[in-house]
Amino acid sequence: MKRRKVFITIIILLLVFTAFLLLEYKKARQPGSAAFNDTPKIDNPIVKDKEKLVLDGIRIVLDPGHGGRDIGASGQKGTIEKDITLKTAIKIKSGLEQVGADVKITRDGDNYTSLDDRVEMAAKHQADLFISIHYDAFETNDVHGMTSYYYRKEDQKIAEYIHQQIFKVDISTRNRGVSFGDYYVLRENKVPAVLLELGYLSNAEDEALINTDDFQNKVTTRIVEGVIRYYSG
Repeated sequence: MKRRKVFITIIILLLVFTAFLLLEYKKARQPGSAAFNDTPKIDNPIVKDKEKLVLDGIRIVLDPGHGGRDIGASGQKGTIEKDITLKTAIKIKSGLEQVGADVKITRDGDNYTSLDDRVEMAAKHQADLFISIHYDAFETNDVHGMTSYYYRKEDQKIAEYIHQQIFKVDISTRNRGVSFGDYYVLRENKVPAVLLELGYLSNAEDEALINTDDFQNKVTTRIVEGVIRYYSG
């Protein structure tokens, strides 16, 4: 009889202890409890993406030079400026949008757009920056390299930021520097504007280089980085 009472007492104590543990566990899982707050946090990819949008709120107009009946320069191997400027501009647009910029493009196909319409687009969209993309040519085939142009003195800095970033990687062509340029899309623009001549189609080595994926990826990535550095500085 004694043994039975002891056994029943032990069972009751175990039940009471188990109920106590369950009650404490429920309390610990309530919001605001120490145990609840100790739960490991999971990185939110949306928040991480927002942190990468360093150009959020910056409005940029990209201008692929020439188009339609205006073919621009042409290379010895058949490269047409209007085609390669569009290819480069579309890649730059993608890169800028990935870091939050609001990007408009003066043409997204092989259509003619007047110089006045290009400038007007920058004004219409109240752009923070206008970037015109070109490839150069010369009467002799020995000239090669890249030049970045500005018209107003206050635009020199952004031209320098972009140009310097391009040549921070091995771009395999001559650095022709940053220069004043009396171009319509720079002179008549009411917003900060630069014009980039990214190589000479009249030079065989430059033409071959310009048509490689490696060159296009490098130059577009570095242009985006230059814009980021300028607005982050």
